Amino acid sequence: MWSSAATAGGSWAWRPGRPRRIRWFLRTGALLAVLGVMRLARTTRARWEPLFLLVGAGFMIAGFMVPAAFAGFLLGMMILVVTLLRGIAVKGRAAGQAADCWHWNG
Repeated sequence: MWSSAATAGGSWAWRPGRPRRIRWFLRTGALLAVLGVMRLARTTRARWEPLFLLVGAGFMIAGFMVPAAFAGFLLGMMILVVTLLRGIAVKGRAAGQAADCWHWNG
């Protein structure tokens, strides 16, 4: 006959985690999140055109692949158009030129 879990000691699987270990995971996770956000902000400030072009393309692909997320497709298209137009206006290029963020410098 199988032994029941209602023994005097109880089941070890239902014992809650130790608060100290949980706090350590929360602190470590928060620190890594802050470091990641700071690095993302630095990258965005330095090279915002390629980042926004990738984000816009990602939204467009996700919106195209998932029929229920058509708003994502429109959002991606809007991000791409705004990025290209703003890049042209900021750098003082002619309106017929595209953003040169993918220019090969090799």
